[in-house]
Amino acid sequence: MKDAYLEIVELDNGDIVLRPVAEDDSDAPEKPLAVLQIPEDTRSLLKDRYFELAKRMFHAGIDYVYSDDFSDQMDMDMDMAEDMDMMPKVLH
Repeated sequence: MKDAYLEIVELDNGDIVLRPVAEDDSDAPEKPLAVLQIPEDTRSLLKDRYFELAKRMFHAGIDYVYSDDFSDQMDMDMDMAEDMDMMPKVLH
């Protein structure tokens, strides 16, 4: 059993990604779930703390996805989508 399911890594191109941990039998990296690009001037300002900022941003996003606020928003979005399907479609 895996100890971790997601990892946050900095790629060679400087992107910081959140991705699933690769399977034990595969060395190929998984496709990222999210990509964060921090401009060089911001990195200079933050010095070595830019990676900590990225980790906190990803953690905040994960916390939101598992919160009641997210599920409530998803329910509202689904209701709105159903209402949109019922509206007549008019092209001009």
